Amino acid sequence: MLELRPITATEVDAFIEVMAGAFYERRDPWHDAWFRKQVPLESTIAALDDGAIVGTSAALPLTLSVPGGRCAAAGITAVGVQPTHRRRGLLRAMMDRQLRDARAANTPVAILWASEGSIYGRFGFGPATRRLGVVCERPNTALIDTPSAGPLRMMDRPEALQLMPAVYDQLVSDRPGLLIRDRTMWDAVGADDDPHLPASEARHYFLIHGDPPDGYAIYRMRRSETHDGQRATALVVELTALGPVAEADLWRHLLALDLVGRVERRMGPIDDPVLWLAQDPQALQVQWKTGIWARLLDVPTALQTRRYQAGGVLVLDVSDPFLPEVGGRFHLQVRDGIGKCVETDDEPDLRLGISELSSAFLGQICFGALSRAGRIMEVSPGAAIRADRLFGWDPPPWCVDEF
Repeated sequence: MLELRPITATEVDAFIEVMAGAFYERRDPWHDAWFRKQVPLESTIAALDDGAIVGTSAALPLTLSVPGGRCAAAGITAVGVQPTHRRRGLLRAMMDRQLRDARAANTPVAILWASEGSIYGRFGFGPATRRLGVVCERPNTALIDTPSAGPLRMMDRPEALQLMPAVYDQLVSDRPGLLIRDRTMWDAVGADDDPHLPASEARHYFLIHGDPPDGYAIYRMRRSETHDGQRATALVVELTALGPVAEADLWRHLLALDLVGRVERRMGPIDDPVLWLAQDPQALQVQWKTGIWARLLDVPTALQTRRYQAGGVLVLDVSDPFLPEVGGRFHLQVRDGIGKCVETDDEPDLRLGISELSSAFLGQICFGALSRAGRIMEVSPGAAIRADRLFGWDPPPWCVDEF
């Protein structure tokens, strides 16, 4: 008989074993310690078959930056089903339980990273942030001349961890999509003991800009042999700057590292300034991917947690096949950046699904594109463009933390 419930302390090992096996990964003490520190047992949902765990999921209690503010979010993670029990509706049942539990706890939004992008749309999630991968090859990549204002300092990890949070916290106040990091999350940033990294690449370097700090970069090195000697690739783990000077100085330093022929940044924002700092933008190798997926659980509350850069009125007719009680018709009025959202019987301007509304929640400009793709229906002519003006946010949403 199948059963869904949170795990107990004695079931943590079995839970982790199933979770790791679902992703064809080996267990390791580092990840086990992370799980025990980061995942409250009451946030887990295990699927059990005759007492044996065959499916796993958890919902981390997170705080997410939204346009002009913050809101509580359920970070759905550790989702896996044993191969012997797939195609039986276990994932659907676990997601239903997790989302209903989060909604009952008055959490207005759920977020996740998707291992496969085709999975979560049917549960009401929509791609809500994008991330940019940028590769800079030397000597082809040079930057335009910009004013420089140091100092730049290399620091060891304990020193850097004393300074970086203040810079990151200022970034969070400006850009939606970022997670509010607690001490446990910071302890994992730039950790040299991560067994998922090759031993030769595990060391992290910490570069601090300004005094007081207004930017930092964390990077690793991947060595390789070429016909003319050893060359390395600098792998940028995180680059955070509070202004254009700091941003340019950090990039300039990375592109001038000795014995480095290539700089890669995998998790940058889609408006990464290096796209405009490069003398020859065509020399950059650029690839964008989906970041976090979002799923609104309480439309009025979610739309009232964020701020808006334009005013106006919009009536949204929202369908939600997975959680029908979340859907409905909503009247959103924005004045002076503050939104008021209530249920209504007024005629709608737009008809759309919860997935499409969730994609726009963090400020991504997508209503016009969704309309052209046939994903939403304009009832009032021009409503999609009005929705983009209302919901759009600058800077665009970005998330750098995987969970």
